[in-house]
This record gives sequence, structure tokens and C-alpha cells, in this order.
Amino acid sequence: MAYAPAYPLIVDAVRRPSPLVREDGRPILVFTGDLRAADEAVDDVDKIGRWAPHARIEATAAPDVAGVIEKLTLRDGLLTRWVGGTLLPPPRFLLTRCILWAWREAHPAASGEHRETPTREDYVRSHTAWRKAETFTGPALRSWADYVSRTMTTWLPASGLTAFGLQQFMDGVNLLLWLISPAVAVVLALLHATLLVRGLLSYRWFRRAPYLPRRAGEPLVDYAMRIAGTELPPGHEDEHREQAERLLVAALLEDLRQAYRRRLFPWAWPGWGRHTYPVVGIKHADPGTAGRRFVELVEEIRVGTGQRGPLLLVVSTSVPPAAHHARFDGGGIDAPAELYAEWGRAMRRFQPSPYLVIDTTRPVEPATVRRRPERRLRPVRAMVFWAFVLTLVAAPVTVTAANALGCGSGLHELADQCVGLGSLDKIAPHATLQPVTNKIEQQNADIPFGAKVIKIAYLGPLTTQPGAQFKDGQMTAVAGELTGLGAYQAEFNKSKSDWKMKVLFANTGQDFLGAEVAADEIAGHAKSDPSLAAVVGFAWSRDEVRRAVTRLTKVNMPMVGTVSTVHQIAVDDERGRSPYFYRLAVVDTLQVKATVHWLERIGLDPAVGRRPGVAVVWQKQRGELYSKDLRDLFWAAYQGDKTEHPFTDDASLEAAVRDACRTEAKVLYYTGRADFLAMVQRAWGTSCQRAGVRLLASDDVTGAIANDVRGNPGKHTVTMSFVSLTDARNPSDNQSQEVLWRWADKTSRTFSYVHAAFGYDAVQAVAMAFNTYRNQSPDALAVRAGVHYNLRGLNFDGATGAVAFSSDATDHDAQGRAIWLMTVEAGEEIKAVRECHPTAKTHGCGESRVAGDTT
Repeated sequence: MAYAPAYPLIVDAVRRPSPLVREDGRPILVFTGDLRAADEAVDDVDKIGRWAPHARIEATAAPDVAGVIEKLTLRDGLLTRWVGGTLLPPPRFLLTRCILWAWREAHPAASGEHRETPTREDYVRSHTAWRKAETFTGPALRSWADYVSRTMTTWLPASGLTAFGLQQFMDGVNLLLWLISPAVAVVLALLHATLLVRGLLSYRWFRRAPYLPRRAGEPLVDYAMRIAGTELPPGHEDEHREQAERLLVAALLEDLRQAYRRRLFPWAWPGWGRHTYPVVGIKHADPGTAGRRFVELVEEIRVGTGQRGPLLLVVSTSVPPAAHHARFDGGGIDAPAELYAEWGRAMRRFQPSPYLVIDTTRPVEPATVRRRPERRLRPVRAMVFWAFVLTLVAAPVTVTAANALGCGSGLHELADQCVGLGSLDKIAPHATLQPVTNKIEQQNADIPFGAKVIKIAYLGPLTTQPGAQFKDGQMTAVAGELTGLGAYQAEFNKSKSDWKMKVLFANTGQDFLGAEVAADEIAGHAKSDPSLAAVVGFAWSRDEVRRAVTRLTKVNMPMVGTVSTVHQIAVDDERGRSPYFYRLAVVDTLQVKATVHWLERIGLDPAVGRRPGVAVVWQKQRGELYSKDLRDLFWAAYQGDKTEHPFTDDASLEAAVRDACRTEAKVLYYTGRADFLAMVQRAWGTSCQRAGVRLLASDDVTGAIANDVRGNPGKHTVTMSFVSLTDARNPSDNQSQEVLWRWADKTSRTFSYVHAAFGYDAVQAVAMAFNTYRNQSPDALAVRAGVHYNLRGLNFDGATGAVAFSSDATDHDAQGRAIWLMTVEAGEEIKAVRECHPTAKTHGCGESRVAGDTT
């Protein structure tokens, strides 16, 4: 009759507890009494064969302990088979198989062979052949796959984290780092797997083995010969055999301990994912059999050494074994203090006997027997483990693929452009910008490793959409702002200070359409990078830029706007005026004051007279604030006759100009972007110029006009009047301009000189505020707060002239800035009509002309 409680008991014993629970060694279940029932209890081991590594053998099936262990651990051993229900590879018995090789080389008699005692040369040849079989045969290749998969989960995340860390210090090679990262991981994983397959890492245990330990510096072949006892003096064979058997069993338990270690890294990762312990059933383990000797050695080693190898033994026998009692042996230690210390270590090492003897003749209530206990062996733990492993592998692979194939870290694809905060090699700047961006990137790379760094992010359009037209003006303006940044960075980094400046690039994409995305990436970067001091740029007055300012205001990021002139750019509908936005340019309300005064009082041209009729041509596009803002302000302020003619693109622009020319207006006032200036001039020239209509434009076109006149002296065809935020004649009458032009001459010729001056002053303002803060707080622990506080009330002479930020708590527009009323005729130089300093109450243009100019 079967012993009913045996199967549920085996299931309970083989089931591994939670990872949060301390693990103890497994019991040795000894079934005795009714021998038939005891044998059937051992047969129950086969029932869990789907869920756990298992073996069932006869105690007499092997002549000695080595034979028993061979049946369990060789390449085709019972415990080395793949068990599908575990979802994990079987344990690898590297230590055990090494000892078996060493022993069987000298003791093959168990298999019926007789051989002379092998020499060292025999062992060297045998070791080479054994190592080859262990490493390169079919079953060994499965071990390679196992170990490579283990090590890859260590080195892929490690290489990914290393690449992520290095990209913070190595400018210009970010993509290269991400491409090399997986290759390095594969190489290191293969090297690591080689060490594991060859046992070079596991074999370190031999030096601390409790029996026959390997001596320091002892070659493996010599150690193998010592294990086999090839040079023993006569009469010591039996004693040595017992020690070798103990070493063999201890190695088996150590192999299992390593296979079940609960470490996440580095190479023992399957350990905590295993949800069942290995179980070995031994039938008829009566005294004198090899199976009984194996059981007794397992018990003795666990009690005497504290070895916790997780092996469950299920044994049937007619004679229950006696528990082993650990005995302390001082080992010849004479000093009482040392003897006491050794005793303390032994007490911590000794364990109670694992024997659990069960009499199968005792009756058991059926109600206490759990039905279908195998349901508790489902591999939930292994599934969680694989989810963790897949995350470890997938995360770095995904990040590497995203950085190598997509836009990369911190960048997002928008309208076929990579927008956000990231590396230039992934942003791929417009060809017009590359000479400047490459130079800045080189200056970043030249910063000495370990130097103190202040970072400034530039927010602007570094790219255009594929096939985009009429964007040369935009790119020229951006090239100008970057030229200013690069020039000041070079000057700052040449100083003797231990602080250096690094420029980050936040691409908004064409027309600032991705400004919010770039702002979000800057905000996220700022959380982990206290050295990011401020953001400069924000050149266009668009709704996307206004929202970007709002995003950065929420993270208390100082911002310096270059040429954005719409007041609403710095205004949040919920929070009001951003206290973190500092504007260099004169706002539209003041620009229109000067423009209206020019038309009404000064007179744009004697031929058109004062207060002429004006046709306003303005750009009507979604998100565009600049052109409409000027149109609305002008419409409210100008008292003369006026008409409006909106356009949305290049196709509608020519029609708008034609319609404007058909009116009785004497002035065509263009408030759109410089991108369309050439088309406006052409349409005006064919429809209005001969009728004496004068062309007037707002400040956005200044850079394009200045570049055209300066690039074609005496030959240009520009004839118009315009309002400028700076002196477009470029008199170079201060040190900042000299530094700027000197750097620009060595870098690029294609950029807006006007925008370069604003870019220079934006970075100069941040640097001066930072220097003031550094003097106040030498440790500079709160860079952004220090820069923000010291930008308030800051004044200096910059490349654009005198700059004086308001010290108001929230309104930080530069005060007293000049507006230039300028005119140019074909083939002639630009002339200044007035230098105005408008305020909320007056146009500030005075009555006198600018010295040296007549109009």
C-alpha cells in the first residue's frame, strides 16, 4: 500500500520559499518501516519530474560514491537534463566533474579497467583531452549558450550605463559610443563566459575546500594528482579515499549552492529564478551500499561544515541511519585565545543533522493529505525572473538602437527632424550652421577633463524640413546667433579661471515648431544637471516659443531672449509675466512708436511726405505672433490712411503685394519674416517701385539686408527703409564687437552680423551674472538661482550697445534700448535716419539726424 503523505511532503520540501525568506539546507527524508511503502515513497520523486531537477537510483547501482555522483552530474547525468517546467537551464557541475576526472584517471577499476598509476605526463594529456571534451563537444556547446546568455545580462546593461555616463564628458562622439557599446558588451561577455565554461572562476573554491584544499600556486594537474592519491605512502589509501569522497560530495553541494545563489549580478543570475530544489531518490539505501555511503557523507558534511547545498534526498531503507554528531577538533592549537576563536567559528559552522526519519507503518489521517499538491510548483518565480532578464537585455538594446538608428537620447522625430536636447551628430544641423556648430563642439571638447563647467543651452531651429524653401534667412539668423555664442565661449574659456563654458544644443526644428519638445528635454536635463545655468535664443515670436518659455519657467530656468519682440512671449495666461525671461530686444509696442513717428513726423521720404497712406502686408500663419502683433499695434497707433493685405505662403504673398500696390498707398509696410524678403522686393519692384511707392520693413529683415549690402558692396540692388534693433552699419566701435568679428572671420562667412551681436550679448549676460554669483558664493552650488538673481538689474556694454535689464521682480526687458531707423539705396551703404530710445510715453527719436548720415 502506498504511503499517501509522501508525495505532498516531497512537494513541500522541493518547493523553494520566497526570495525574501532565509533559506536553510534541505532535509534528508528517510522512509523506513514498511519497505514496500518506503520504496513507493521514493518512486514519488518521478511525479515531480516536470517541475524540478530529479533523479531516482538504486543504492546498489554504483560500486562507490564516485559512481553515484557520476550518474547524477556527468554530461548525460540525471541532474544535468533540461527540465521544461523550471524554465531554466539545469545546474552546471564544474567542480564535481573536475574532481571526478582527477579521481577516475587513477581509479578506473570501478568500471572493470586496470591501469598503471598515471604519471604527470599522463595527467597533462588527459587534462587536455578532458578540457576539450568539456568545452567543445555538442553538450558543451549548450553550456556555452547558457553562460553567454548569463554574462550578456551583465555586460549589456553595464556597457549601456557606461556609454550613458561617458557621453556627458565626450562631446562629438555620442553616436560612436552607442555603436561601440554593444560590441564591447559582446566581447566582454564572451571572455567572461570563457572563464566560466573553463571553470577558472569556480575553481577558486578549491583553495578553501574543507577537505584536501588546493595549495597556493599549485598547478591544477598537480592538485588533480594529489586528489587521486597517486603518490601516497603505503597504508594511507583508505584514509585518503574517504577524504577524496568527502571532497567530491562537498564539491557537489557547492556546485548546487552556486547554482541557487540569490544574486542579481554578475554571472549567477539564474539562481534566484529557480523555483524548485533538485531532488534525488535512493532506494534500498541499506548499510554497506554506495547509495547509503553517499547519504551519510551528505549528512556528515552538512553537519560538520555548515554546507547549505540545496539538495533534497529521499531515501528508503530498512535500517535508519544514525545522526552524525559534530565534534570540535582544535587541530593542535595551543594558545587558549586562538583555540576559543576557532571554537566560535566551528559553532557558527556546525548544523543540526538533516535526517528526517518517517515510519511508513504509522497511520495517517486522510484529511491531512493535500490533494494535487503539484499545483504549488508552477514556475511563477521563473516567469518573473525571465521578465527581469528580458528587461535587462531589452533596455540597453532599445536605448542603443534608439541612439544608433533613431534620433537618439533626448531627441524626438518631428516633421522629419530630430528635435530636443541632444548631440549634433543626431541633430544633423543645416549645412549653413555646420561650420559654426562644429567649431563650438570642438571648443566643448577642448574643455579639460575635471574642469568646473557652466553649461548654457541654445534653443533655436538647427534644421529645416527636407525640401524646405525660403529658409535661408532663418538659417543665416541662427548661424549668426551661434556665432555670437561661440565667440563669447572661446573668450570665456581662454581666461585663467578654473571655470569653463560648455554650449548645449536644443533643436526646435524649422520655424520653432518643436520648441515645446526642446523645452521639455531641457527641463528634464536640468533636474540631474545643476551646472546648466540658463537657456538663450528664443529668437522667433511664435506661440510655440511662448509655450516653451512657460515650460521652462515652471522649472525656474533663467532664459535670455535674443530678438523676440512680442510682449506675450514672456506671458503665461495663468501665471502672468515670467520672472525668468530676460529680453535683449525692444518689444513691438516701442518699435511701432518709433515707426509711426517716422511716418507721421520725420517723413520716410520727401516724395511720399508725412503721414502717407500705408498698405500693411503681414504674415498670417498658425502660431505666428510677430507679424500679427506688429500689424495690430500699427493699426491702432497710425492715424493716416491704411489698408491690410495678409498672406499665408509664397504663393499668396505676390498677390498680397500686388493688391497693396493697387491702393493709393505711398508706403508698403512689410511686417513678415526675412524668409520672404527677396520675394517681397521682387513683387514690389514689378508692381510699386515705378509708382513711387516706398518699401518699409520691420526689424526681422535687418540681418538679411545687412548681409546683402555687406556681401555686395557697390553692387547690391536693395532699395528700402527698415527698422533695426541694432546699428546695421556695424561700426565695430567696442571691444565686444571686435572679439565677435575676429572669431567669426576664422569660422564662417555665412551668418547674420546683426543676430551674431545679440547671440554674443545673450551669453555675455549669463556669464556676467554667473561671475557675480561666483564672487558671492565661491562654491557655486546653486548656479541657476545665482544667475537668475544677478541678471536682475545687470548692465553692461555689449556688441549690440548698452544693455540694462530691469531690476523689477518680474518684468526683465532691457531698458533704454535703441531702435534704428535706417534706409538704403541700390549700390549704396546703409544709412541711419534716427537712433530712437522709445519708452511707454514717448518715441524717443529726438529731432536731430544721426551724425554722418543725411537722407
